[in-house]
Amino acid sequence: MVPYMVWVLLSYGVAGLIVHLLHNRQLRDKPNLCKQVHYILVAHNHEKQMEWYLRALLWYSCLRAQSLRVTILDEGSQDDTLAIIERMKYANGMDLTVIGTADIEDQHESIWYSNPEDGEQSKFIDLRIPQEAAKIPYVQV
Repeated sequence: MVPYMVWVLLSYGVAGLIVHLLHNRQLRDKPNLCKQVHYILVAHNHEKQMEWYLRALLWYSCLRAQSLRVTILDEGSQDDTLAIIERMKYANGMDLTVIGTADIEDQHESIWYSNPEDGEQSKFIDLRIPQEAAKIPYVQV
């Protein structure tokens, strides 16, 4: 009985090894077309939610092995939204760009009509509309 059990365990181990090798080969041969995701967030007085939004995006990109780029358009926040964004920028080292109210008119058109980089997927989320926050992974409205 023991030799049969050893053969069964050995065959399961070999089968698992073959599956892992074939999976790694497939990942290596197939180029990942969506390696970078660019989130454009429009914020206005979101100090209570902003840290969670950024952490959820960072966690999701780490799990998906994607590079993350976040651009935040601030529409004149009167609370600590910008301070929270700056702390998150330096704490996690993410590619985070903040465009304030004065800069929006200058860079607004370039953000809307910019061509995404090679393999970059852009997602626009207007946080002023409560239902839009559901587009962020791991955030439920």
